[in-house]
Amino acid sequence: MTFVKMKNRIFRAFIYFIGGLVFIIAILMTALWIKSPGKAAPIVDNGGNLISKSISTIEKIEIGDQEQYLIIRGVDSTKPVILFLHGGPGSPEIAFMKKFNTAIEEDFVMVYWEQRGAGKSYSKNIPIESMNLEQFISDTREVTEYLSNRFNQEKLFLMGHSWGSLLGILTSYQYPDQYYAFLGIGQVVHQYRGEQISFEWVKDQAIERQDKKAIKSLSGMKMPDSLSGNDLWLDFLMKERKYVTKYGGAMKNVKSTWPMIKMVLNTPEYTIADKFNYMQGNLYSIKNMWMEVMTSNLFEEIDSMAIPVYIFQGKYDYQTPYSIAYKFYDQLKAPHKQFYTFEQSAHSPIMEEMEKFNSIVKEISKKY
Repeated sequence: MTFVKMKNRIFRAFIYFIGGLVFIIAILMTALWIKSPGKAAPIVDNGGNLISKSISTIEKIEIGDQEQYLIIRGVDSTKPVILFLHGGPGSPEIAFMKKFNTAIEEDFVMVYWEQRGAGKSYSKNIPIESMNLEQFISDTREVTEYLSNRFNQEKLFLMGHSWGSLLGILTSYQYPDQYYAFLGIGQVVHQYRGEQISFEWVKDQAIERQDKKAIKSLSGMKMPDSLSGNDLWLDFLMKERKYVTKYGGAMKNVKSTWPMIKMVLNTPEYTIADKFNYMQGNLYSIKNMWMEVMTSNLFEEIDSMAIPVYIFQGKYDYQTPYSIAYKFYDQLKAPHKQFYTFEQSAHSPIMEEMEKFNSIVKEISKKY
């Protein structure tokens, strides 16, 4: 075979490879486009018929001088309203709630708010200076007032997961008259102390599992101090959380983030642009908000609540460690309080033990 013929054959093979790659990408993008209408999926009965009193809608409203989105779902639009505050900061959970928690939509109108800078509410034009806890508390109050008027209800229930649990408890502490109760899942209390516990745990797990690669990586890491700044913390978290996930401290029986990514990509309420913005919003929010999460300490800020408090905590949670959440609950004064331990869960009992979680929330609904 001459050099020229060999060169032509290699060139043709390269062209075929590129053509095949483009074809595969085109197929994947088409599939993603089909699954991304950006419309609310209707709520139907077992026969596929639309339930007459149901509500399933996406609403764009102006909150805190910024366009933000609400995804609202419920079997009966006259039922009490739960305002759900997602985690992160910057990680909306409509994809996961629709997968695991539609049972609570039978007893409540669930409002999944895509917070400032997150998911459908992400925009490059959001002022960085507005990404602060005080603004988010103000936003939460505005959303609450909008929903109270929208559904003609005097009060709402406030439910928050992870970062949302911090935002939720602080908001309901300041404005208790607007809420029946607060429900915190994976409760953030004193995150700096939580990160210390988490870091020590992954190092111990690496040694216990004889994970040589992890031992080497973790031994070269140093946890930033509480005033180190967002960039140092973001770099640390990107590395450390990989091992928290791997060892079951994020979800006990899920060692990869891929299942969560897949659920987001399959969410019909998101357009393709929303799905691409999802990660941008997550990184933008964490980068600009994490230090406020890190420096918050509920032991110093809240000793009593004026409304009932329900805490849902996974025993194996090493993102917001169980021991800290229980200690806070134990010293907290409230008209009524309850702490629910999830024996087979880490940071997301809302998904890991969904039947137990949904059942408890349904029981809570009967008290009001």
